[in-house]
Amino acid sequence: MFIFDLELVNFRNYVRAHIRLDRGLNLFIGDNAQGKSNLLEAIYLLSTLRSSRASQDSDLVRRDILESDFPVARLACQVERAAGNLALELAIVGRTVDPAHRAGKRVRVNGVPRKASEAVGQLCAVLFTTLDIDIVAGPPLMRRRYLDMMISQVDRGYLRAMQKYARVVQQRNSLLKRIQAREAQAHELAFWDQELAHAGGTIYWARADALGHLAIQAEQQMERLSDGLESLTLIYRPSIGGLDQYDAPIDDAEWTGRMLKALQAARQKEIAAGATLVGPHRDDVEILIDGMPADAFASRAQQRTAALALRLAEASYLRRALGDDPVVLLDDVLSELDARRRRALLEYIDTFQQTLVTTADPDRLRDIYTRASGRFVVNAGTITRFEGE
Repeated sequence: MFIFDLELVNFRNYVRAHIRLDRGLNLFIGDNAQGKSNLLEAIYLLSTLRSSRASQDSDLVRRDILESDFPVARLACQVERAAGNLALELAIVGRTVDPAHRAGKRVRVNGVPRKASEAVGQLCAVLFTTLDIDIVAGPPLMRRRYLDMMISQVDRGYLRAMQKYARVVQQRNSLLKRIQAREAQAHELAFWDQELAHAGGTIYWARADALGHLAIQAEQQMERLSDGLESLTLIYRPSIGGLDQYDAPIDDAEWTGRMLKALQAARQKEIAAGATLVGPHRDDVEILIDGMPADAFASRAQQRTAALALRLAEASYLRRALGDDPVVLLDDVLSELDARRRRALLEYIDTFQQTLVTTADPDRLRDIYTRASGRFVVNAGTITRFEGE
């Protein structure tokens, strides 16, 4: 899979940019705050329909037009892939006073309007950034997001289950608050408990299956990146307890029974908190480096290497699930690596059809510069191909 044509209109600091990308390694050079990260964010947004950085859609629309009658950004790409060529277009509508122009995202696949759940993963990408260390050292939310963004690209049933699960949690939390205020009875939770268990089971199984592959791949990548000096272990920790990813498989009925039992045990705590305290939205992935919790005992260098190993494992997972290569996006991460780790990373990503690399320090990446098939300069939202040596 590779992108051969990309267009950005009114996205972040881009008024309009239209570029032809090459197979292999594409290098984007520019000072900080010129639009390099925005470019990779746009591609990842086309893949997942979720921004890697923005908290709301209006943040993605160029500021100069936010106060206009129709503030809209547009992203479009042409993709060659094993499943057939793809034309993907995404419109992002900011806040507008005209009720006819509702804020949000509109997506077309090969010219046909599609729901978000049908468009996610049509283009598949894995994004490396300097913030990936938060997957290892940050709160459980970051590890759940890592899994959710990855699995959603290849499993639409998972995406639908997450959407349903979020609605169920919202409704159940509302009921818990009413019970807390003595406006409803605890027995009314029975229906929502069943709905939570059903949608949560789909999420649990998909995460456990993905982690079965990720754990092996991440361990191998950590060994490669550290020259065999460090080990990496991933362990899924469901919030309902009593489950281990290495246990014998359980069926849906047993999962539901365990989930309902855990909810019953937490009933009084949930009513007191007015919130759902059990379920996949509270799960975590324990990350161990050399057998010790990575967040508490690993150095920053070790955490950075572990995060890189996780992203490489993600690329392997997506390749296996798709039967095609994802597009690999590296946002200014190579300059932070020593020569040995950079070489190990490049040897692996060279096996993918297309990689986009950004840097503000090309002098440190002469080995990348000479092997790049496409070289571009990014300056103030303008992208120019550079053919010189």
